[in-house]
Amino acid sequence: MADKPTIHILGPGALGSLWAAKLSHDNEVILLVKPDVNKSLSPKHHSFQFINQNEATTITLPCEGSSTLPWEDGTPFSLNDTPIDTLLVFTKSYDTLKAVQQLTSRIIPSSRIVLFQNGMGSQQEVTQLLFNNTVYAASTTEGANRPDKQTVIYAGKGETWVGPISNKQSQLDAEKLSALLSSSGLNVSSSDNIWEKLWLKLAINCAINPFTALLDCKNGELIGQTLFDSNITPLCNELSEAMLVNGVTVSASELQSKVIDVIKKTHQNISSMLQDVRAGKQTEIEYINGYIEQIAQQNNRKFPTNLFLLEEVKRRF
Repeated sequence: MADKPTIHILGPGALGSLWAAKLSHDNEVILLVKPDVNKSLSPKHHSFQFINQNEATTITLPCEGSSTLPWEDGTPFSLNDTPIDTLLVFTKSYDTLKAVQQLTSRIIPSSRIVLFQNGMGSQQEVTQLLFNNTVYAASTTEGANRPDKQTVIYAGKGETWVGPISNKQSQLDAEKLSALLSSSGLNVSSSDNIWEKLWLKLAINCAINPFTALLDCKNGELIGQTLFDSNITPLCNELSEAMLVNGVTVSASELQSKVIDVIKKTHQNISSMLQDVRAGKQTEIEYINGYIEQIAQQNNRKFPTNLFLLEEVKRRF
């Protein structure tokens, strides 16, 4: 019997743990973790309750980590020097470059890197770092949340697209990677234009996440609230213009329809930004609405609604 493929997962939060649980049935999954701040060593294994359709299963997966806290001080992330074959990266956008840098000694030319980040900007940072590697991005609508460190809830079934972002891969390579990720049982497809998928997801995140954070509400509770109702149309006009500047054509009205559709389909979901706010964590606003403001400045445009949301989230959180 052939050995199972080995998949390393960096950033085993809610979404990373969801994929770890699903992929562990047919693959060898190894979590890359930071040690607890109160302990000197990383755990050798991580167990959590995976709740899927009200059924709880205990998942125990092997971990790799360093003997000292990584990322902040440049200490190698893992003392293990085994080359990595496939790496799925689920870290927050603002941590991604620092986290991947810690693994460069284990990333060889044949290593496949798959980025699952929200927003935009971290993908470009990693492709510049790993210019000799096969770098892919994934856009997913799968939903998961982690009410505590020992519990992961599969909150909503979605779809995932994966495609190359460093122009060094053939479509056949993307299809092979898609097949590997499909062994999770999740709905995965390869995309020959993943940037368009990423831009659409960015725009939808820009139009949902900051509102949920500012209003402290689930996605489905946005419609009917003055802050959302009065700003969503001008915001979609701005986002459509930002997308056009980057070669993605979606009309403002079409984008607004997509936003409303996502809100209705995910009405019970708590956005990742609101989860961060409630947990007292840093938000990814700089890589979401902040990226749109960068586009505005680079192209001598004014996007006042987007800028208002960016500044308001930064001011309050």
